[in-house]
Amino acid sequence: MTDAVDTKHPEYIARADLWQLMRDTSGGEADVKAAGEEYLPQPSGFKAQPDGGRVLYAAYQKRAQFPEIVHPTIHGMVGVIHRTEAQIEMPAAMEPLWEKATKDGLPLEALHRRITAELLTTGRYSLLADAASEGSDLPWLAGYSAEALINWSDDRSMFVLDESGLRREGFRWEQQQRYRVLELKDGRYTVQTYTGTQRAPGEAIGPTGRGGAALTGIPLVVIGARDLSLPPELPPLMGVARAAIALYQLSADYRWQLFMTGQETLVVINGDAPTAVGAGAVIAIKQGDQQGTPDVKYVGPAGTGIAAHRVAMQDERQNAAQSGARMFNSSENKTAESGDALRIRFAAETATLTSIAQSSAQGLEKALRHIAVMIGHNPEEVTVKPNLSFVDSSLTPQEAAQLVSVWQSGALSKQTVYENLQRGEIASAERSFEEEQALIEAEGAGLANPSLTGNDNADDE
Repeated sequence: MTDAVDTKHPEYIARADLWQLMRDTSGGEADVKAAGEEYLPQPSGFKAQPDGGRVLYAAYQKRAQFPEIVHPTIHGMVGVIHRTEAQIEMPAAMEPLWEKATKDGLPLEALHRRITAELLTTGRYSLLADAASEGSDLPWLAGYSAEALINWSDDRSMFVLDESGLRREGFRWEQQQRYRVLELKDGRYTVQTYTGTQRAPGEAIGPTGRGGAALTGIPLVVIGARDLSLPPELPPLMGVARAAIALYQLSADYRWQLFMTGQETLVVINGDAPTAVGAGAVIAIKQGDQQGTPDVKYVGPAGTGIAAHRVAMQDERQNAAQSGARMFNSSENKTAESGDALRIRFAAETATLTSIAQSSAQGLEKALRHIAVMIGHNPEEVTVKPNLSFVDSSLTPQEAAQLVSVWQSGALSKQTVYENLQRGEIASAERSFEEEQALIEAEGAGLANPSLTGNDNADDE
């Protein structure tokens, strides 16, 4: 038994089928149907055909409709979580990451949205703080899907990343196996690449920080749907995916029954069969050798299961709604709700969104802190605060004025007032309290509104 680099962790193997289910259902009808009998078993009667049911199954599958609910649910939830941008603070030396956070030029906010989308899809995503082996370029973040992190040690001293994929050779594209092994050896971070399952030429590389300082930790962050723990979690929207597959299977049977009930068969009893049937054909029935009066009739399936299938499909749509696709629940009561009732109901329904928003922000923050360490800055200067207000929480001018009055009465600090103005979408989420103060002072706006200047004695003057 060989110890190959492509060996997969047992917990990876246990989750791989669920990840594939999420990828296929998120990919839509084409991906689901490409999987064939994995999601739509062939009816046993088809297999009795001379071709093993190939033609009948192709027609059966083609008539089936897969409900496109998983992909819109994921991206709808991403939109809700990122309704307002997260508040990200980092050293000035890291500011270029706002425009180019990844090697291929993805902006930081777009990367954050991708992290959230992956957590909603598979419940797992990884970020590696990476840098060029030579030169003084700012490090970047490399993202890895759940399927790419194939092996790891429980003490976080070893990770194996599958970087296989298409590689361009001139004008040709070829599939290439490639693996990256991240290890701690003698307390130092090392990287070794493999082509195929064989070690690539050269020794393991020991990346260093600015000034040549060795890195004492692997700068890889594994993000889950609830926290930053290593064990893979169940995909948050697995219930929606399974409901979508159940709807797809019910749709296949339902539409097949509709087709069959419309395909009546001409039956001739005690007579010779006509040479043609249908519009424009004249049918003359002669008595054959059989005894009795000729009887000619069309017969077809009764379709007694059609109504039951329709009810089952409606029930399955309810299951999808309860699993996260509420926006597709057509039977939901659409009457208006009061603001408080809406907020209470929404808070109960979005507990998963809250944990994903927090986990996504924590993972991004930790990855950015790795970059801060690599360039010689204090990692504590990096903070990422997610948006946890998933309903419209904007303040009216009257509410903002009341907030300032509360401060003037001494019940709140100026910092708390500013944070509430940020949550109320009046103050910018991208500027800190200190930056806003500096802008106010620079513009000389303090005399007109002492509550935002920090000048407590303005009224006395």
